[in-house]
Amino acid sequence: PGREATARAEVGGSVTSLTVEEGRPVSRGAAVGRIEARDLQASVSSADTGVSSAETAMKIATAEAERVQSLVKGGAMAQRDLDMANNAVAGARAQLAAARSRLTSARQQLSDTVLRAPLTGVVSVKTANTGDVVAPGAALFTVIDPSSMRLEASVPSDQIALVRVGAPVEFAVRGYPEQTFTGRIERISPQADPVTRQVSIF
Repeated sequence: PGREATARAEVGGSVTSLTVEEGRPVSRGAAVGRIEARDLQASVSSADTGVSSAETAMKIATAEAERVQSLVKGGAMAQRDLDMANNAVAGARAQLAAARSRLTSARQQLSDTVLRAPLTGVVSVKTANTGDVVAPGAALFTVIDPSSMRLEASVPSDQIALVRVGAPVEFAVRGYPEQTFTGRIERISPQADPVTRQVSIF
């Protein structure tokens, strides 16, 4: 195949489900499995609580700044009190932004526990099964695109003058007796095999 991709674990943990099988077709982006994510779910809940707390603190700081501003205009408080209130609002805003960032990161990590097909095609290799414990980066399965076939063939060295880069090629594949594939030569090996005296073309 000209196109293939290997799905790898984004997070470590136990594979709770993996529905792909060798030879089965899959669609790009389709959810085909999941990795256990109890810790990550707890992280999302914690981050969500942090955002709620930061939003509450932001509302309180804003309301206090508005109250102080009214008192300053009426002469009941000094300008420095308003400056302090505005600084508190700025600090609360920064805390809220940080909490939202943590929540976004936690949700992204949780979404990484869902295993998805990297491209549309057919599963060629399955290297993990339900119940396996995998580390981040571990290969889970490989998908090939059978519509993007590459051919490596050999030509006798005394006939190499008959081929050139860009020349059209027709070929058949064992197992597809009624189908003829077409393509073009992309590369020609610069040397012949010393044993067979044939030159590889791609």
